[in-house]
Amino acid sequence: MSATGTVASSTINLIKTIVGAGLLAIPYAFRCDGVFFAVSLILMAAFTSGYGLFILAKCSKTLLNPRHSSFFTLCSITYPNLSLLFDFAMFIQCFGVALSYLILIGDLFPALFGGTRTNWILLSAIIIVPLSLLRHFDSLKYTSVIGLLALGYIGLLIIGSYSFGNYPKPKVDWFSISDRSGVLTTFSIIVFAFTGSMNLFSIINELKENSMTNIKKIINNSIVVSSACFIILGLFGYLTFGKETLGNVILNYDADKLSVRFARFNLGLMVVLSFPLLFHPCRISANNMVHWLQLNYGTKSEIDETIGPITLEIEDDTDREYLEQELGSSHDTSFVHTYQSLPRATDDDNDDQVDERTEAVPFPDSRFLTVTFFLLAVLYVLALNVESFALVLALVGATGSTAISFTLPGLFGWKLIGTESLMNGERIGGWDKAHRYGSLALVWYGLIIMVSCVYITLFV
Repeated sequence: MSATGTVASSTINLIKTIVGAGLLAIPYAFRCDGVFFAVSLILMAAFTSGYGLFILAKCSKTLLNPRHSSFFTLCSITYPNLSLLFDFAMFIQCFGVALSYLILIGDLFPALFGGTRTNWILLSAIIIVPLSLLRHFDSLKYTSVIGLLALGYIGLLIIGSYSFGNYPKPKVDWFSISDRSGVLTTFSIIVFAFTGSMNLFSIINELKENSMTNIKKIINNSIVVSSACFIILGLFGYLTFGKETLGNVILNYDADKLSVRFARFNLGLMVVLSFPLLFHPCRISANNMVHWLQLNYGTKSEIDETIGPITLEIEDDTDREYLEQELGSSHDTSFVHTYQSLPRATDDDNDDQVDERTEAVPFPDSRFLTVTFFLLAVLYVLALNVESFALVLALVGATGSTAISFTLPGLFGWKLIGTESLMNGERIGGWDKAHRYGSLALVWYGLIIMVSCVYITLFV
């Protein structure tokens, strides 16, 4: 397959992955937290999430072929016994959000055009199914552009209503917290607003000029643009309605106005076009779990067909002693090795062709179609029969989103960063040492966030 991704197209896809319907809850966070505290939380979430993306990207460069990057391949060489669990966390996170999008479609369109939620959910398949059949993530760049344009109109409505509308100017809390109990409920909204790690590896694998410089540009540009969207639209939404700001700011506007109806239509369109962005990593995780089960419980013929170049081990005891000395004796070094049959891909590797012979996790066409249609069928059946599962989705976000954004990147970084230098006979550089301990801090940060958000979800 061809690597067709560019910095621009990858940035668009990552921004669209991050900025979704959750943006409309940010003004409510400003209402509860006050402007200063809300902006501070957004900047903190932007930094920690961006750093998690950077650590994942840096870990991908420790692979002999960075185009084999995925949570599964990194798990397989660091925590092989937990690969299934880690992919299951990714699967549940993406599956839950994708399901919530289908349910939201059933809530939005009947209010705009009439009809039943069942009919509108089924009609969405006309757009969703073809987009879900696209195999490569970069193919979704055009729908991401449309989704961002739809979001842009909603943003213009929010800013224009404040600037030119006849709304009474409310009291605004610039530095004080107006709703201390609300701060807890909005904390998770902001922390999880920047979740985009589920699609980072697809971006890395499909990027034509697959260098760390380009990957950092994509991450930095996406985080900066997303942060600007959250801060600007959150601020103007709050400045317009003050303490009357609702959890979905669109509901504050007069639903009878044509401009507002069009904004709601754009919201629905954005949700429809966001679904494939979540379905793509969901399907990859499902295939990874099938692959893991075949490797561990399949017949010999199945194992021979599915095994990929992902198991790494040290051949030389001297190498092992050297690595243990540098990484710490308690550090498991069984994952470090060099492939004998494959050339190492360098940071300057601009090859736009991905060698399918060395595909780390095989995904044959027959299984691709089977997994795709099975997952779509399950999602649609659940969406037609479940009208709300807010508590489950909140718990999924608190655990799954935390795991893929903070905990897993930190665990990977702690084990992998610096190993490339050591295998080249060099000592770990100062920045790599800093990023290793930064990774460890990210693990603890993720665990604290997870416990806090689960507690908030269940008891606040």
